Amino acid sequence: MNIVIVGCGTVGASICYQLMEEHHNITVVDSSLSALTEISNKCDVFGVMGNGAELSVLKKADVEKADLLIAVTSSDEINILCCLAAKKLGVKNTIARVRNPEYSELMQLMKKDLNLSLTINPELAVAKEIYSTLRFPAATKLDTFCKGRVEVAQYLVPEDSPICNVTLNELRIKLNIRFLICAVLRDGKAYIPTGLFSIQKGDTICVTATEDDITKFFKAIGAYKNPVKNVLIVGGGRTTYYLQNLLKRGKIQSTVIEKNKELCRELAEQFSCTVVCDDGTKQELLLEEGLDKTDAFLALSDIDEENAIVSMYAKTQNTNKIVTMIRAIPYIELFSQVGLDSIVSPKSSTAVYILKYIRSLSGVRGSEIESLHRLLGDRVEILEFSVKSRINGLTDVPLKELKLREGVLIACILQNEKVVIPSGNDTIGAGDTVVVVTTAPQIKGLKEILR
Repeated sequence: MNIVIVGCGTVGASICYQLMEEHHNITVVDSSLSALTEISNKCDVFGVMGNGAELSVLKKADVEKADLLIAVTSSDEINILCCLAAKKLGVKNTIARVRNPEYSELMQLMKKDLNLSLTINPELAVAKEIYSTLRFPAATKLDTFCKGRVEVAQYLVPEDSPICNVTLNELRIKLNIRFLICAVLRDGKAYIPTGLFSIQKGDTICVTATEDDITKFFKAIGAYKNPVKNVLIVGGGRTTYYLQNLLKRGKIQSTVIEKNKELCRELAEQFSCTVVCDDGTKQELLLEEGLDKTDAFLALSDIDEENAIVSMYAKTQNTNKIVTMIRAIPYIELFSQVGLDSIVSPKSSTAVYILKYIRSLSGVRGSEIESLHRLLGDRVEILEFSVKSRINGLTDVPLKELKLREGVLIACILQNEKVVIPSGNDTIGAGDTVVVVTTAPQIKGLKEILR
């Protein structure tokens, strides 16, 4: 696929790296020569210097031949103009990053009129991700599939956990709950486990089940935590702004510490949260505002290093739930290794969201990607497929007879609104929704899970 990326910042570069791995032809447009030089030195891309909203620059980038244009500059207005200009030049599919809260509702209303295939809002996506983990604080990350009927929860196994040194077969018999441990991260390596796999302390496991059964699972292993009722937030930027609406819906009280007076005024005027205009890195201030008593602590400032430091301090206060926002993608692995369990990243979320859309465009006939999530430090993908029609060699065949690719697991099937945690005798049929977990890269269609 021929793809033009306008904007070569951290997000644009991250998208470029991932799309190169999937063998697309990439052209990058940016007004910064140094940014273009850096990406060209690392990737086999064609670089065009200039303003992506100018027709002459887009023509230099051969957008007439492009299948997709992605506009991810730091300016919402330029991103929208880029997409409009690209449509005029014949590009069928366009994606614009639009971050401003004032534009959020307007873009959803006008997306069709503006001929935008997709709009992405990284901070809103991260706010939703944070809210889901607050709803289920035992998990370091929680993703939903099949229109909310199926959940996949990440959980770090502590040293004293009763599931240590227990095989998955033994665990299923012992707990008698419908669940599936679909992936495990151990010593930096991801596994798609079999029934003989034994869980060890320090493993991060991914548990698939319905909401009720996920709750039963965590209660059975002594890891359940009550839903969050109050939070302490450091940072009052866009992510906090979007999160406030979700917290109001969930009746969660919040205190926000932010040193920018204008942001404080805006939050105080629009939301019922408590706003403290001060420096959130002060330890005495954090304790005064109840760090040691809060249900959850969220480090959401625009500075990664500050977020990491205050989160590590919160761990010393035995805070029940800590969520840390890290914008620089290379930092995510580093900070996860020092004990920060729940890390969210606007840039990483944006890249995965765009990747899902591109996979859908080039998908295999008969199945369609409904959602795509990456877990365990992006080592594992979970894809949700809608089976539109019968697929020879796959549908109506018992799962035990399918010859799956190495590193592939069918985690769940939704059949006639019923959630099935599958056994070897179950089958996939036309009209079903199938959730696949894989360490194999670049799966675009359901039939690609077979050898």
